[in-house]
Amino acid sequence: MTLFDSLLDPANNEAVGAVALAVAGAERDLHEAIQAHYEALGADPPEDGPPVEARVEQLRRLVSHQIEGDLWGYFVEEEAPSGLERPDDARAFADLDDDAWTDRLDALADAAPEDSGETARERADAVVRERFGVDLETFENRIVGWQPERTLRRAIRGPIDADIKRLQAATEAIESDE
Repeated sequence: MTLFDSLLDPANNEAVGAVALAVAGAERDLHEAIQAHYEALGADPPEDGPPVEARVEQLRRLVSHQIEGDLWGYFVEEEAPSGLERPDDARAFADLDDDAWTDRLDALADAAPEDSGETARERADAVVRERFGVDLETFENRIVGWQPERTLRRAIRGPIDADIKRLQAATEAIESDE
């Protein structure tokens, strides 16, 4: 692959592939060590992680979305709440500050049919469910609360953070038995 080709298709760059493979391999090794630790403790080990090849492809997609300035697209593909509909329209609500969200929430409530609920939140919930396929609380937490930095962190550190929590839980179990 030439330098020019790398610029046109960074996700398929050899260096990106090598780094993704190294990261995915380290994640796999850590997860296998956690599984062995759980087994040694006599606890049910966590399920196997995804194959290394799948994780490499996920990291390549992340690089592609990051280079394109489209972490929202990565979020929609990999992390969005189940049932989310019209993600392109939902993007207008992502990463809003509190004042902007309050204004939008009021507008959603005003757009609801009269029989949608008694409170503004109930009416807004009805509109959000109809337009986006998720409840208001999920919409607020996952869409309005979306931040590109958080998506990037979850995408890169997610498997490692999950195994760290598993190790901490196993350590707490050992300490509580003493």
